[in-house]
Amino acid sequence: MNAYQRNGVRALLRIGYRRNSKRGIVSIHHRSVMIALVSMCLAAPAQLAAQSHRDSASGMNQTESAVPGLHDFDFLVGQWRAHHRKLKQRLDNNHEWIEFDGTLLNQPLMGSYSNVDDTVLSVPGGPYRGVALRSLDPKTQQWSIWWLDSRTPSEPLDPPMIGGFHNGVGTFYGDDTVKGKRVRARFLWSNITPTSGHWEQADSADEGKTWETNWVQDLTRVR
Repeated sequence: MNAYQRNGVRALLRIGYRRNSKRGIVSIHHRSVMIALVSMCLAAPAQLAAQSHRDSASGMNQTESAVPGLHDFDFLVGQWRAHHRKLKQRLDNNHEWIEFDGTLLNQPLMGSYSNVDDTVLSVPGGPYRGVALRSLDPKTQQWSIWWLDSRTPSEPLDPPMIGGFHNGVGTFYGDDTVKGKRVRARFLWSNITPTSGHWEQADSADEGKTWETNWVQDLTRVR
């Protein structure tokens, strides 16, 4: 991706970030931009990944490569097998877990300032796909993460999860809705090696005083 294309992608992101101030949610325009961006990025995964690596090697100056947090998600680039454990009910004093497998394909974008997952979730009786798009703000040195779900393609995107890595552990916070009530959500990345990684999601109904882990994902590298 050349400099002109990268600037175009950044412009799309800036446009897509505009929110509907009256409704307080991400606008349909935002969703349209996000879907267009993700579609473009996933159109030719191998070529984009190879081009991004070339950009990182030859097109990034020393100032860019020294941006804190820029390479936090480099470990995730590639193809993975995933094993999931998920609570049947969230924040309902439920202790019944379902287990299923899946896959994850990640590639860097914009010289590692962004990256995208194409995820397959083989849930028993209802497999579906999802896309996670991440983008680093070099000013705050924090990542924002959006989720696009194939089961609700016309729904507005949820507010992003925001955070970063410290001592090898990634922590991200955001708002979610469970049974019509606002809750705090948390993502954790940990136990990261060249061939494996661990991710989990938790919710809090009391503004972070207590947390219930409701989804665990363990990754094993394929290539």
